[in-house]
Amino acid sequence: MAQQIRPNSVARQAGANGQSSPKKPPVQPQKPAVSAKKLTGKQVKKKNDDPNKIKFFSFHGKVDMPMTVIIFVLLVFGITMMFSAGHAQSWLDNEGDSYAYTVKQIIAAGIGLAGMFVLCFMDYRVLRREFSAFGGKFKFTLAHLILAITMFINFLCLPFGVAAEGDQKRWLKVPVFGTFQPSDFLKVGLIIFMAYYIHKNFDKIRSFWVGIVKPGMLFLAVVFIMIVIQSHMSGLLIMTAVCAVMLFVGGINMKPVIPVAIALVIIVIIGVSLSGFDYFGDRVKFMDPLSEPGDRSYQNYQSALAIGSGGIWGKGFGNSTQKYFYLPFAQNDFVYAVLCEEFGLVGGAVVILLFVIFVMRGFTIASHAEDRFGCLMATGITFHIGLQALLNIGVNLCCVPNTGISMPFFSYGGTALMIQLWEMGLLLAVSKRSKLN
Repeated sequence: MAQQIRPNSVARQAGANGQSSPKKPPVQPQKPAVSAKKLTGKQVKKKNDDPNKIKFFSFHGKVDMPMTVIIFVLLVFGITMMFSAGHAQSWLDNEGDSYAYTVKQIIAAGIGLAGMFVLCFMDYRVLRREFSAFGGKFKFTLAHLILAITMFINFLCLPFGVAAEGDQKRWLKVPVFGTFQPSDFLKVGLIIFMAYYIHKNFDKIRSFWVGIVKPGMLFLAVVFIMIVIQSHMSGLLIMTAVCAVMLFVGGINMKPVIPVAIALVIIVIIGVSLSGFDYFGDRVKFMDPLSEPGDRSYQNYQSALAIGSGGIWGKGFGNSTQKYFYLPFAQNDFVYAVLCEEFGLVGGAVVILLFVIFVMRGFTIASHAEDRFGCLMATGITFHIGLQALLNIGVNLCCVPNTGISMPFFSYGGTALMIQLWEMGLLLAVSKRSKLN
């Protein structure tokens, strides 16, 4: 058997024979290893800069500049026209101060712009982020909280509401701040919650229970608030239409929608008839300005006179005559009639064009949104503003019953303007994460 020779024995034998042992290769100097602390810091920084991580505030992306420009044009033009339409009434109501309404509107616009600025830097996805409570047994989102709070505030109109002409309790009085309309908050709360609901249940939205029954139960609660408590038909119309459009965009099964919609309309008509309210029927009956021009259709009649007397080019800014106590509440629901009187058909068409551009750009932001929640929320906000503007213009043109529909950005009302600008903040927040050119 051959004898195995070990390397160590070979080295010893070579030394014994006077031969030098083989030299080891020189050791290459190693670079000092990066400390674990430094690596950890880089990882933390990279994690914090991750644009996909949901945070309360996010500075990634840029707001959509075309939409921002449209918002500011509508705001400035709206406040200017509100001043022109309401300075006479302000002089009468505020002891000779013609600027009182305008100052209040500008203050509300300032608060609204501050909120818009903050909200546009908010990561809107935090509204759908789920939080756990009671050891994980109960989960909720900010969308749930906003809807619950806004519905509770609207229920307060039943015991504490301030009655206006016609005994509609649509306003709540707050010390120092004055009165506000809670339904304006409910519109936003409903839009945010419906966006979350459809986003969360998208895989089951085509089922009858998830797509129709559950939203219908929420809708009945809104109907109770709007009709029984506040007698607010216009608010009910707007909320119903906004929710229907959001569900349609969300992909519900349309086959059972028509019979369910007919059944709901019948229920509402029967409920209104049994309640004994003449408010809704009178609004439809006296929509014609010539039906009772000296009594119940007086406001519509004066609105028609204002629009007709403006002609094509109008009488000029500030030269309206109907706003001098002929047209009641000219600074509120009928500011568009004064606008047409002062700027004519051309001015009225320009305002319509501005809202058309707003709606088109809003739907563009929605269609390019990063996620389904952002798409639905942007759709709801855009459709809400566009529909409300359309209905208000219809009221001024005597094509829609006069049910107290204000014109976004134009009508006097600090709370409404403030909330509309907050909605714009959410819309711009969606645009920051949208894939727009």
